[in-house]
Formats: sequence, structure tokens, C-alpha cells
Amino acid sequence: MIKLGELVKLKKMVYSEEVKPKHRNRMHMPLSVFREDLQLPYGIGKSRLPDNDSQTTYRELKFLASVKPNLSVVKEGDEVEKSFIPLIEKNNISISEEFLSRVVKESAKFIMEMKYHYNRPRPFQIAEVYGMDLNGTELDSMKTPSYPSGHAVQGYLVAELLSHADPRNSYEYRTMGERIAHSRIIAKAHYPSDKKFGKVVADVLFKGLIKTGPGQG
Repeated sequence: MIKLGELVKLKKMVYSEEVKPKHRNRMHMPLSVFREDLQLPYGIGKSRLPDNDSQTTYRELKFLASVKPNLSVVKEGDEVEKSFIPLIEKNNISISEEFLSRVVKESAKFIMEMKYHYNRPRPFQIAEVYGMDLNGTELDSMKTPSYPSGHAVQGYLVAELLSHADPRNSYEYRTMGERIAHSRIIAKAHYPSDKKFGKVVADVLFKGLIKTGPGQG
């Protein structure tokens, strides 16, 4: 059981009191493949975000603590675009690599806006209050607020884009998208609820793309 003072700290805890300059720059990047009037699902996100001191968050932490670490899977999933290239080449999809790169890069604008809007602490931050050791993996790409999982958003988004361009092999792309999203759970970098909301955001971003057919760019 945690002390009252720790409980108060837990309720008020955020990932960071300030936005890093490089993250602010991403929020203001110009768009070329997404609609400027794209509406992000802030309301849905708020309704699905567990409180820091909730039983849901505690159960998520306990689950993360039980997940077996796998550094190779985590590192493989860290490079979203690169993870899909072998599938694109194998299935000979007529899609511009430049367009795919823009989709991933520009999606970070929306992801960063949402992350700092909710400012959810990373699992390790709340786990420390409970005296839990998650035995997680730390990479440079994990130094942002937790909700939603950016890798889940991008993995699911690219999977949907490629499935639209090549429906016959959609299972392969969606399997890779899920693998990328789940790699952040294996890293203990995200709560399962971060990953789930990432799918919601990815669906919204896909619908906000200006073009979704083959050969863009």
C-alpha cells in the first residue's frame, strides 16, 4: 500500500512539465500528405485514458512486469518504415518510398500533439511510486509522453495504407503493424491502453490522408 503523500503525487503526475523544443517543432511541421483540417479524436482519447491511480493502470503495470523482455524484438520494431520495406519489395507494391516516408514523418505532428495534450506518465514513472521494477528497455524514441503509443499509431497506419494498396496481402501488413505496436509493450515503454488508442488514432489518420492509392509521391 502506498502512502497518502505518494497517492497525491500519483494523481497529479504527468510525463513532463514542458514540451521539448524538438517535439514542439514536430507539432508545427508543414503537411503535404495529410489534410490540414484533420480532426483528432481527443474526446475518445479522454474517455479511454485510465487515471494514474486507477485499478486499470495498476493492472496494466502488473501485466507489463510479467512480460518477458526481448531486446531484439524491441529494436526491430523501433524502425517503423524499415520494418515494412521487405514486405513492400517481396510483394512488389507500386508505392512511392518518398510518400511512405512522408506519411510516417508527418504523422509525428499529430502524434506529438496528442501525446502532450494528455501528458500521460510513462509506465516506469508510475511503477516507481508502487515500488515496481518493470525491467524495461530504454531507447531514444521512448522519451515522450506515453499516450497514445506513437509506434502503434505509425505501425497500424502504414499497415492500413499498404493493405489498401495491396488487399491480397493485407494479413502480412497488419501482422507487421501489430508486431510493431506490441514491441512497445515488450519494451515496457507503453501501457496496453496506449497501444489500443494508437489503433484509433491510426484509423483517423488514414482517413485524413490526401491520397491512399499506389504510386503516390
